[in-house]
Amino acid sequence: MNTRIRELAEQNGFIHNWQPPGEQYEKLQTLEKFAELIVAECINCLKPLSRNHSMVGAAQDTIREHFGVLE
Repeated sequence: MNTRIRELAEQNGFIHNWQPPGEQYEKLQTLEKFAELIVAECINCLKPLSRNHSMVGAAQDTIREHFGVLE
């Protein structure tokens, strides 16, 4: 699980003491995929802001890097 996504999941009580594989493993994979889809959707929301392509691209790259999500 991506470090930042795991930290956010821990802060919100979704997981405790991350230790794969365990009983939670399948649920955590689903949670991680859900979080990645949200991040990808946020990245896609920036596409219409095409006035300054380099700034939109930089913002998308920053979000991808921060959350470790690849499209």
